[in-house]
Amino acid sequence: MGVFKEIVTGAASLVAGMGVTIRRIYRPVVTVQYPRQRLTMSAAYRGHIEFNIPSKYSPPGCVACGICMRLCPTGVIKVQGEKDHSHEPKRVSLYFIDFTHCSLCGLCVANCPVEALKFSNEYEMAYECRWGGVVDLIKRWEDTR
Repeated sequence: MGVFKEIVTGAASLVAGMGVTIRRIYRPVVTVQYPRQRLTMSAAYRGHIEFNIPSKYSPPGCVACGICMRLCPTGVIKVQGEKDHSHEPKRVSLYFIDFTHCSLCGLCVANCPVEALKFSNEYEMAYECRWGGVVDLIKRWEDTR
C-alpha cells in the first residue's frame, strides 16, 4: 500500500508542477538583457549608503557627530571631523564604510540628526579585491563633482 501511495503523490506533484510550467509558457518574458538594458529600481530599494547632497556643488551636510558609527551593529563605519574655526560647526573630514560587511540595516540613515545619509539606487557594486569594498564617501563625493 505504501508504494501505491508514493506513486499517487508523485503523480499529483508532477501534474501540479506541469500546470505551473504550462501557465508560465504563455506569459510575457521578463528577462532583462543586462549590459544593454538597465534595471529601474523601485523607490524602496536599499542600495549602499551615500551622502544626501542637495546640489552637485554643495559639500556633504555631515557634522561628524558619530551617531552612525556608534549605532552600526557591524561596526563598519569610521567617521572623523574637524573644525576650521571655533565658532563654525564641525565638518566631516573622513568617512569610511566597509560595504563587504555592511548589513544595510538602515540604522545610520534613520538616526542621522542632519539627514546627511541616504540609500543609493546603485546596484552594481562589484570589486576586484577584498579591499575594494572599503569606500571613502568623501572621495566618492569629490569624484562625482
